[in-house]
Amino acid sequence: MTATDVSRLLAQYQKQINERLAFYFDKKIEEASRISNYTREVVANAKEYTLRGGKRLRPIFCIYGYKCLSDTNSEAIIEAAISLELMQSSLLVHDDIMDEDELRRGKQTFHIVCKAMCERQFGKNKSHRFGENIAIVAGDLLEAYGEEVLAKSSFKSEYVKKALAKYAEIVKNVGYGQILDITAERKGSFTEDEILMIHKLKTASYTIEGPLHIGALLAGAKEADLQILSDYGIPLGLAFQIQDDILGLFGSEEKMGKPVGSDIREGKKTLLILHALERCTEDEKEFIAKALGNERVTVEEIDAVRDIVRKTGSLDYSKKLVGEMTDKAVQAIKPSDFRTEAKDSLINIADFIGNREY
Repeated sequence: MTATDVSRLLAQYQKQINERLAFYFDKKIEEASRISNYTREVVANAKEYTLRGGKRLRPIFCIYGYKCLSDTNSEAIIEAAISLELMQSSLLVHDDIMDEDELRRGKQTFHIVCKAMCERQFGKNKSHRFGENIAIVAGDLLEAYGEEVLAKSSFKSEYVKKALAKYAEIVKNVGYGQILDITAERKGSFTEDEILMIHKLKTASYTIEGPLHIGALLAGAKEADLQILSDYGIPLGLAFQIQDDILGLFGSEEKMGKPVGSDIREGKKTLLILHALERCTEDEKEFIAKALGNERVTVEEIDAVRDIVRKTGSLDYSKKLVGEMTDKAVQAIKPSDFRTEAKDSLINIADFIGNREY
């Protein structure tokens, strides 16, 4: 299967997931409108925020976790899988507040949308605080929506109970990862082990392993099945994040849909930067330190950081790690007894993630 074939496959699922998300949100907007115009407007904004873009990888991995063990109830698993996208939206809303970001997928972040709502209806006094407060509540609502979708899914109650416990575990892991991320940023120093632990908690378990587990549990997975999916999902999740960091510094702005080098402006601690800092000169170290987190960093300065990352071998090191971890994921799932169609698709998706350009 070529990269184009994988893109086409993912696009088919994205369409189905988006249709179900839209239908679900319409029901929630109707529910919220019975309470007040304010609640209706917030939920309508949550719909727009969720549907404005995204790869939908989490629900897709949930679907394939299920398909590894079952080929029945294909509509029901797509329905249940949107719970992962609702969780994703919840976490992004909160993440945008913590990062003080004003843009998400090319449009205003949720708290900025709510700030404008305040100014339009109540005036500018403490409108930023109002926007953040409403966004925090909206994020909590979105997480509850995800739990509701899963709890009401039409699978055996014992399977649903296990899937809900996994859902809670994913949210918990992201919380732990976020604590580590925020404290690493404040203390200023970090190690490769710390970065990989943050990646494991915030990306691998949340983007790939957890969604695969939820899908598999809804199909009645045993512990041995979950272990194989972990052995696939964790290294692939790490590869996904490291590749994301590479694209954040070296990717195409057109394909990424965001300014390349924004990770430098945000002061993001990545393996690329850590590895470069360990191998560059004192002057170069000082230069990177001044560029990191500097919102006014110039294109020329970002280019200079790129040169240091290349020269120190950090880019090659990260690329090698992506290749090794992708291969580790493929080798973990290849000998399994999972259904052939699902297994082959997961292998192809792993190759796609390891080589993606956006």
